[in-house]
Amino acid sequence: MAEEHEDGRPPVTAWLHAKGRELVIGRNTGMLILCWTCPCCRPRVIASRITNGLNEETKTWWLTDWQGDYIGFPGGRWRIRDVGETHHRDKSAGCSGTIYNNGTIDGKGRLVGLPEKFVSNYSYNGYMELQQGCVRKDGSIWWPCPNG
Repeated sequence: MAEEHEDGRPPVTAWLHAKGRELVIGRNTGMLILCWTCPCCRPRVIASRITNGLNEETKTWWLTDWQGDYIGFPGGRWRIRDVGETHHRDKSAGCSGTIYNNGTIDGKGRLVGLPEKFVSNYSYNGYMELQQGCVRKDGSIWWPCPNG
């Protein structure tokens, strides 16, 4: 597999359609789509869990189920975020919590650097999400939370 660029971008890739695996051709240009972001990426919540450091059953969120290939879109980003109770109950509400970890998604869809677990040290509920973000043309990242 090719190395990432020094600025952290994945290598340039010729994208294949999920159905049929043929090369993607631009509708307007008729040329192959070559890019370092997936043109079909959509922000999404990969997994979620409510954590609480006072409860042994909810203190640790094991993330090993999401450490394999084909979890996210190549060229995207991932993060673990406490989105807050308001967003947890109403997905159209903004996220208010802290980002605890983040990284890139490699060419095989692997969440690079995803830890094996998240352990809460807080005495209240943390409304945690493992999120996939998509890199826009201007370099900003589009996350599932409104307003970032």
